[in-house]
Amino acid sequence: MTRVLTLVALALIAQPAWAADPLAGTWRTQPGKSGGFGHVEIVPCGGALCGTVVETFDASGRPVAASDLGAVILDGIAPTGNGGYGKGRIINPETGRSYTARLVLRGDALDIGGCVMMICRNAGTWQRVR
Repeated sequence: MTRVLTLVALALIAQPAWAADPLAGTWRTQPGKSGGFGHVEIVPCGGALCGTVVETFDASGRPVAASDLGAVILDGIAPTGNGGYGKGRIINPETGRSYTARLVLRGDALDIGGCVMMICRNAGTWQRVR
């Protein structure tokens, strides 16, 4: 029995450090052109972090079945230090365009941005839902 408990303890300790990454969770996006917004769930995936649209809402906050529901909009995100994240891609669901991700975590706020050919733009701030 002691041997089993030791193996379980070692397995828990061996979990990757990013498995409990502070970025993991559900985030409310910045409203789009129509005022609608989404909830993006950020989870570990393939040695990095990925974000998928798990809920979509209209401008009044009512749930809707938008075309980006289920879309992966953050892919390959990794910590870069000092609350920063990047190295992956962010996809704008309204245009389908992909950018080099630039994220900064500040408590329950996540500043989102993307870069193309050294031109970086701020895409707003997401708020933690859970």
